[in-house]
Amino acid sequence: MCPIVRIARLRIRIGALALGLSFLASQNVMAFTYPLQGEYVREAYFLGRTTDGKKLADFYKPYVHGFPYPARGPYFSYVESVEFRTPYEQAVLRSQQNLNQYSSLEAEKDYEAHSNLVIVRVLISFKPGYVGPVPPTSSFTVHVSQLGSIDPKKLSTETICFVWDECGVTRFAILLWFDAEQFASGTAKIKIVTPDGQTIKTEFDLDNLI
Repeated sequence: MCPIVRIARLRIRIGALALGLSFLASQNVMAFTYPLQGEYVREAYFLGRTTDGKKLADFYKPYVHGFPYPARGPYFSYVESVEFRTPYEQAVLRSQQNLNQYSSLEAEKDYEAHSNLVIVRVLISFKPGYVGPVPPTSSFTVHVSQLGSIDPKKLSTETICFVWDECGVTRFAILLWFDAEQFASGTAKIKIVTPDGQTIKTEFDLDNLI
């Protein structure tokens, strides 16, 4: 065989191998579905508008991990849940929370405005009847990691209720904002350390989320 032909064929094989490895690598780093195609956004929109409560509850189960109330110890706080909000889950939430005059076209526009946003939401409440000082939300530490630590792009809090309101307890949420590109395929680990000495851990299998 002509040496030139041999070299050309070798280059083709090397190129094909590199392309195949690149494809496999891209598959390995992909976690939840991102970016979303239009049909996924419309699917999320209609899921959020369903009247089938069980269907919605089953959908949210992999995204929201709840924790039991601490039975013992000198604890005044309670980590109720940790939620991993992918772009798809957020599209479902927006549709569910905007039932009146909210179209699929608006859902697509809202998604485009937040297309790569991922939020880890930690819901915290204080024990009923607790009348002591309310520590700052910064005293609750939330750590997100995969192979290494993943730092949020932004941190915010969501006030839900104060003890003097009708709900009778102080409840708030800590929200950590990330870019979707910060996460790879596999497990995301969340650890919360409370100012009263509790350490709460949970894991999300990102490959099973949309």
